Amino acid sequence: MTAPAPTGAEPGTDGGATGPVAPGDAQPATFRFQLSRPYARWRRRLDASDDKIVADLRGALDDLGIDRPIPEAVDNALRYHNRHTGWWFLVRNVVATLWVWLWGAWLLAMLTMVVRTLVTKGPRKADVASSKIMNLFNETEPFVFWLASISFALMTLVMLGSLSVVFPMMLGIPKLVTGSPIAHRNLRLRGDHAPVQVYLPVRQIAEVIKLCAEAATAEGEQKIYKSGDIPGQSSSALKSLRRAYYMRGTVPLRPMRWGHLRDHAHKVVGRMHEVERDLYRDADPALIKLADMWLTIAERYADGRVGALLDEDLSEVGPARSWARDRIRDALAVLLTVGTVFFTASLDLPQAIEGYVISGSAVGVLLLVYGSGSIVNMRRR
Repeated sequence: MTAPAPTGAEPGTDGGATGPVAPGDAQPATFRFQLSRPYARWRRRLDASDDKIVADLRGALDDLGIDRPIPEAVDNALRYHNRHTGWWFLVRNVVATLWVWLWGAWLLAMLTMVVRTLVTKGPRKADVASSKIMNLFNETEPFVFWLASISFALMTLVMLGSLSVVFPMMLGIPKLVTGSPIAHRNLRLRGDHAPVQVYLPVRQIAEVIKLCAEAATAEGEQKIYKSGDIPGQSSSALKSLRRAYYMRGTVPLRPMRWGHLRDHAHKVVGRMHEVERDLYRDADPALIKLADMWLTIAERYADGRVGALLDEDLSEVGPARSWARDRIRDALAVLLTVGTVFFTASLDLPQAIEGYVISGSAVGVLLLVYGSGSIVNMRRR
């Protein structure tokens, strides 16, 4: 009987089995593999942290009895925000702060030098400059003199205009460093990168939903306290919701569109305030409804639908207003009205038209401070 011929296969490779390997034949790990091990460990920790945030939100929805899947956009937003809010974001904020300090110190030093020069040498230099201008006017042709003067004035205006653009850009660089949504939208620094602030409202909304779940599962006095604390603890999310059109970073700088989106956001905040008032009457249904509305808002915001944050008809909802902003506008309206009255009285106009001028000025102040919508609101009342 003839013995089978050798197959030439390596020992330990036949049939997929692995044969014994001598200690001296073991291949050492490459240097690149050794470097990738800490990175892989860090990635695993990030993935675990991302999964925990999404799992906590899922658990909160289950505690509230909301049988809705977490939208994919919300899931991605939570993971992205969690992944980019570590030490690197802190470093970028520190760099931005140092940048502001350096430019502030430089501008202060330049302003101090200019003021000191004007105080000590200003009058003498002004007399020398005026005498030189008069000599130049007497010794040159009028056409040449005025041409040189206009050219110098234009150059001065261009220089001042350049400074008025450059300095704000210098001070605005920290916004670019920290990832301002609107700067990202208009400058298109990186098309595949969204700043951390873009998804900050989604994270804040997730925290509010967790608070609703804690209040729903609490008992006795704790339920009352936790339910009553939700309006105060959701203030950060509501503040971000007021500026949803800005925070998302997808809306260009167009005032008309911004006004429409701002009014919609304020109405959504007003609607959320109405639901929060129900927490003091019947907490359980209000908590479920509040969490469900917050989840809808998070989904719409993550999808970039900042003009349709809720499906409800908000035409009858009163928009939420900022107390501090309203008081500032009221004070500005009073100051402008008083100033207009005194200015009109100083003109010595005939009494027949003075009243009409004052009334027209008051209407102009009203339109200037409160906008054209104020006239419509007054007519409705």
